[in-house]
Amino acid sequence: MKKTLLNKFILVTTMGTILVTGVGRNIFIKDINAFTTKKGTVDVSALNVRSNAGTGNNTIATLERDTSVTVLDEVNSDGMYWYKISFNTGSGDREGYVAKNYIKTESTAKYTTDKTFESEIAGFPESYKNRLRALHAEYPNWKFVVQNVDISWDEVIRNESIVGVNLVKKNAKSSWKSTARGAYNWSNGTWPGFDSNEWVAASESIIRYYMDPRNFLDSTNIFQFLNHGYTTGEQTEEGVEKMLKGTFMESKSSVKSNVPSATSAPTTSATTAATTAASTTQAQNAGPVADLNEKIELVGPTGESLTAATLPKEELPTVEDKDNGPGYTEPAPAPIFESTTEFNDTEHGPGVVNSDSIKESVSASNSTYASTSASSAGENANALSNGTTYVDMIMDAAKSSGVNPYVIAAMLIQEQGVKGTSGLISGATGIYNFFNIEAYQSGNQSATSRGLAWAGSGNTYLRPWNTKAKAIIGGAMFYGSTYSKAGQNTFYLKKFNVLGENKYKHQYMTNIEGAKNEGAMLSRAYSEEDKKGVFTFHIPVYKDMPEVPEAMPTGDGSPNNRLSSLSISGYNITPGFSSDNYSYTVELPSNVNNVNIKANAADASATVSGSGDIELNSSNSAVDIIVTAQNGTKEKYSINIKRGN
Repeated sequence: MKKTLLNKFILVTTMGTILVTGVGRNIFIKDINAFTTKKGTVDVSALNVRSNAGTGNNTIATLERDTSVTVLDEVNSDGMYWYKISFNTGSGDREGYVAKNYIKTESTAKYTTDKTFESEIAGFPESYKNRLRALHAEYPNWKFVVQNVDISWDEVIRNESIVGVNLVKKNAKSSWKSTARGAYNWSNGTWPGFDSNEWVAASESIIRYYMDPRNFLDSTNIFQFLNHGYTTGEQTEEGVEKMLKGTFMESKSSVKSNVPSATSAPTTSATTAATTAASTTQAQNAGPVADLNEKIELVGPTGESLTAATLPKEELPTVEDKDNGPGYTEPAPAPIFESTTEFNDTEHGPGVVNSDSIKESVSASNSTYASTSASSAGENANALSNGTTYVDMIMDAAKSSGVNPYVIAAMLIQEQGVKGTSGLISGATGIYNFFNIEAYQSGNQSATSRGLAWAGSGNTYLRPWNTKAKAIIGGAMFYGSTYSKAGQNTFYLKKFNVLGENKYKHQYMTNIEGAKNEGAMLSRAYSEEDKKGVFTFHIPVYKDMPEVPEAMPTGDGSPNNRLSSLSISGYNITPGFSSDNYSYTVELPSNVNNVNIKANAADASATVSGSGDIELNSSNSAVDIIVTAQNGTKEKYSINIKRGN
């Protein structure tokens, strides 16, 4: 495609995207692949908005969960993708930058009935299909596979709600925390911690939300359903390096390209000038510019085709310092994941790795989102003595285990944090355990010493792990054998074992948000261009699911939804009242048509419904008294009323 304009040089793609434009000597670079604005919502409880892409920039606002934003652009800052957004906090529209994996976007693409696609998703319930159609409209190459779970939804929830199987941070909203027996102390209104005391039992309502796959069918969170298998050529060293940017595993010496793409073909260019222009823009904007699969052509003022040889040297496209025309972004420092309330929730939590009991992984101080960045001084900052880098080790681990290297990278960051300060990988004892396998508190033995003891003993999975390489490769082999190849081949199934052996118990971590967090972390390895490739997602469907997706509980405050007293005027209930007994019976004469039920809440902030004067309509009546706590959770007390003939 050619486009001619007098006295202007215009570089266009066959799709009509302008790359370079200008008059005379004033040629500058323009953004390519113009970003389509879209609506979105904040997907964490507290999200920092930055003045520019990168956590080294100032925080200009903090947005709460479900805040509406408009996504204006996508920017790559040192390997991590950021969204430029507009938002309104009550004082007018503002703009800023946020980490893209914490924004849930709404597709702007319109779905047109596609008979082939409809046949592909025929096995999904109707409640899944509209969200899958929206994803298909935006990413037509994506594939969605039904994973039928031959267990009823309520049975799964009942088993996953056993106290201790799923945990939340102790500072989570009260509606996220369980008040089941053993999970909450009603006498003093506190939640007992599990092992580290930083985690408490998750409520059934938050378990329902995080286990319902329909809540995560968006372009970020769907990556928790991505198959964990390794495919040669689809996952690359460059993609791994992108994920490791800004962490203790960053290995600059292994970078071969600034445009990692797991699914896109290499860029082709019609001219050397075009390649130079794209490369220059990429270096300045730290974003993928040259990743095109289409022919581009440089056109002169009279319509002639130009090449590097025919284009006047002084008019080759260049970018000048601090005066770069539209689209220039000052390069930002390496990402530092700042600790906010929500970011702390992304820690791995106590791990259930290779046993049925509840276990503790590493301490909460080793947060995935540390407040300072890892040192990466020098080109070989994290290379071993023989020049091997973490990227090399992760790629070797993928080849040895058959596990997607991006999955391995996401797990290492999730388990060890950005700084990597855990004693499990310090090497102080000559033993390493990068995946925190079998790292849990046992009696007087700490999680760290327990994990190192396991890593240093035995002869399976390359143990003893007396080198970093053996620990990473062997740990990946362990994960591949015991999880990925054993019916738990996605982050979702690794967290919620509903298809593998030893259901509900062989689960990699207890943090209820674990699958979502690891999936979101994996998604940041892909730009919007990358996501146009082929991805296959395996999405569970349970028997007898509710017709609409489970809602996230949002209430906070007192969870006390119990009664302090319950009685019927003039009659005795059986058994005598107890706040933790929810079913009673009363026998009345046949001529009694009305009763007065008195019910008082144990907590002044709770409300009671169903009490007062009650008209009886039959010989046997059931009356329900509902207590609603300040945080919105409800409890039901029932009285079965029997009347004589």
